[in-house]
Amino acid sequence: MKTELDYLAELAGHGRISRRAFLGRAAALGVSAAMMPALAGKAFAQTAVKGGIIKAGLQGGESTNSLDPALNLSQVTFSFGKLWGEYL
Repeated sequence: MKTELDYLAELAGHGRISRRAFLGRAAALGVSAAMMPALAGKAFAQTAVKGGIIKAGLQGGESTNSLDPALNLSQVTFSFGKLWGEYL
């Protein structure tokens, strides 16, 4: 079984299988979910990409909300400010 897991980790490391395929095959071999990321190591690490879209379902937003952090007066604006300013 160790040989098969090493082979899967090597495939994932070279980008020959997707993360979903790796997790599915490792689960079929009986590997616990807590151990899978350790096997793959940095095989799935991705570089940061600028841009993107935030879709947030927040209840309680108002038409007067803005992106100015000085005007964050409710939980909705605090939450959105945290999402918007995240450095991922």
